[in-house]
Amino acid sequence: MHEVYALIREKSGALFSDDNHLLYIATPSGWDEKAKNLYGQMAAKAGLPIAGITSESRAAFIKAQLDTSSGLPQYISQGAIVFDMGSSTLDFTYLQGGNAPVDYGYDCGASQVEKIMYAEIREKNKDIIAFETQYPKLVAKLLYETRCAKEGVYFDPDIRYKKTVNFEDIVDDEEFEDSKMKFVFQLGELNHMLEEKGYISEIRQAMFDFKNYHIGGYPIKAAFLTGGASRMGFIQALIEDCWGLPQDLIYRDQDPSLTISRGVAEVARSDFRSGGAGNTKQLLNDIVTESDVYTPFVNSLCDKLSEEIIGTVGACVTNFRDNETDVSINDLQAYIEENISEDLNQVGDWAMECYKEAFENQTKEIRDRLDKIVSNYSRQGVRMGNAQVSISSLPNIDMSVIAEQMRQLSSNFTDGGIVNGLVTGIAGAAVGGAIAMLLGGPLAWLIGGGAILANWFFGEEKTEEQKRQEALAKDLDHDQRQQVFDEFNNSWEDICNKIQKAVEQSIRSNYTLQRTIQSQSKATIESYMKECIEQTRLMVE
Repeated sequence: MHEVYALIREKSGALFSDDNHLLYIATPSGWDEKAKNLYGQMAAKAGLPIAGITSESRAAFIKAQLDTSSGLPQYISQGAIVFDMGSSTLDFTYLQGGNAPVDYGYDCGASQVEKIMYAEIREKNKDIIAFETQYPKLVAKLLYETRCAKEGVYFDPDIRYKKTVNFEDIVDDEEFEDSKMKFVFQLGELNHMLEEKGYISEIRQAMFDFKNYHIGGYPIKAAFLTGGASRMGFIQALIEDCWGLPQDLIYRDQDPSLTISRGVAEVARSDFRSGGAGNTKQLLNDIVTESDVYTPFVNSLCDKLSEEIIGTVGACVTNFRDNETDVSINDLQAYIEENISEDLNQVGDWAMECYKEAFENQTKEIRDRLDKIVSNYSRQGVRMGNAQVSISSLPNIDMSVIAEQMRQLSSNFTDGGIVNGLVTGIAGAAVGGAIAMLLGGPLAWLIGGGAILANWFFGEEKTEEQKRQEALAKDLDHDQRQQVFDEFNNSWEDICNKIQKAVEQSIRSNYTLQRTIQSQSKATIESYMKECIEQTRLMVE
């Protein structure tokens, strides 16, 4: 690793200095985090300025989606496979919708092909055996020449291939000046050799194994081939046979040998622009964690309910004053209770509207943040449309849990809560315990105590309770009703504040509702993000 890096630096001395670059490396897709971390430690120990590690399948995917002709991205929602034929391993990565990628690798990389070719030629060429004995360190050179021959055969599989490697071009040794290694392959001959040796069967078995035991029989709608060895002619035929794909749904980069390296460069650039190496998944998790639907929801619901109750009380008191016939304070109380009850019957609907509005506003913010991240991984941003996303437009979003909580919230208000419990509870703070006990009822806190009623008590011999009851039941003429109205008007700001406080206390103390909203909203936001990721085709490790 150190020598390769040093050679790259040496050959590109004008391009690289000690402090003007960082390195990203890719590992086979089947490696776990422990193996990746160990690989990174090895790179660092070798002196490489390592900045990040990614998987080869992710690199291939990022590269593929930048190429609009690759065909792969449009099939991600249905199910597609990245087929990465490397030198040492054959790696598959299955992608479907917003689900996590499924990776698995097999020890049947393309280096086995040149080893089979070399073994076949070596068996018939004594010069090769002698050369190995004399120059064991140069066996790798012969294998490299064999690899070049393999690539030549598959570069143009429709013609006969012929190549000769003269040993005198490798070593200056008279013993081997006439020695050579010849490669001659008729059309289809190499494929026949690989079938005979069991290599093609090994790949076929790997493909069936991945389909049947690693992706659980999920559909495969397209395949994207990477790695220079994917040019081998039998690969496409195997995909058609094992995975049932037609030729037009099997895609390959124009230069598959560079797909991974170019993809790694794109991943590195994108990761750094998104906030640092390997942070993309954390950034997306942070969006979910930081998303708060409950706070805007409860604020909106409290404002809505307070506004409606305040409007109802105001309208009732005004109608009480302007009534054409004499009516009592008891009548006013009943009128207020009846109309507030009608309001409270709508709490469930109002709450659902407030929740939907809060959710849709939050997803707008999430969409903006996602766009900034995703735009770094593709040439296009998030294509979710300009309009706000509604909950009903999202698949697999079950709002029944939220709806049930809203129904219960409405029931809690309408079963005597707001008129008797909520309002009476404020009486003590508004007029003092003694006045509350004297007057009682929901109007005590609204009209500021018993001062106005004292003028309408009948006879000193009456008990305080009798006086209170008769005063509340007495029909009041227009002037008396005006006095009641004036009491409301003079205390209106205080009345509004107390209504708002009562509503807030009642709603915000409903911890069951809070937990439900928070948990369901998190699940909803996660589903929404999954939908965004699926539509933007962002592959996150």
